[in-house]
Amino acid sequence: MRDERVYHEYANWKIENHDLLKYLLESNSDLILRFKHVLDVTDYLYDRLIDDKHYTDEEDQIFETGFYYAFDQLEQINQLLKDNYQNDIKDLEKRAHDVNLLLSAIDFQNELISLESYEQKDLESLIKFEEEVLKILQSKDEVPKAMYDHLDDLTYEMFQRMNVEYFPIDDIFLEIADELGIL
Repeated sequence: MRDERVYHEYANWKIENHDLLKYLLESNSDLILRFKHVLDVTDYLYDRLIDDKHYTDEEDQIFETGFYYAFDQLEQINQLLKDNYQNDIKDLEKRAHDVNLLLSAIDFQNELISLESYEQKDLESLIKFEEEVLKILQSKDEVPKAMYDHLDDLTYEMFQRMNVEYFPIDDIFLEIADELGIL
C-alpha cells in the first residue's frame, strides 16, 4: 500500500505557496526556470494518482523526488525573500541569475553527498562558495562574473576527478516530461 501522505503534503505546499508559484510561472520568472519541468511532472503525476489505479512505484518515486526538489528550491527562494528582500519578489527577481547560481551550488553539494565516496574538501569548497554567494545576495550586490566561472571550473574538475557525469534534475525532468507527452 502506497503511503499517500506525501501527496497531501504536496497539495498543502501548493496551497501555501500558491501566490508565489503563480507569480513565478505567470511572469515566466528566471527564478522558476530551473525547476519548472519538475513542477510540470509532479503536477501531472499528482493528477494521475487520483485518476489512475495503475499508478506505478516508479511514478511514485519520480513524484517524491520532484516534490522534494521543488520544495527545497522554493524554500531557498522564500528564505531570501523573507530575510533580505522584505518579501519583494520583484526586487529579488533582479538578482534571479545570482539566485540560480546559489541554487546550482546547493545542487552540486547534494549531488556530491549522494555519491558513494567524495572528498570532504570538495564539499567544503562548495559550501564556502554557497556562503560567499549568499553574502552577496544578502547585501543585494551583483555576483561577479568570475564567480560563475569559478563554480564551473570547480565542479568540472571535481566531477571529472571522480569520473561522474552530472545531470541537473531539471534536465532529467525535462526528459520525463517529454516521455509523458506534457511539453
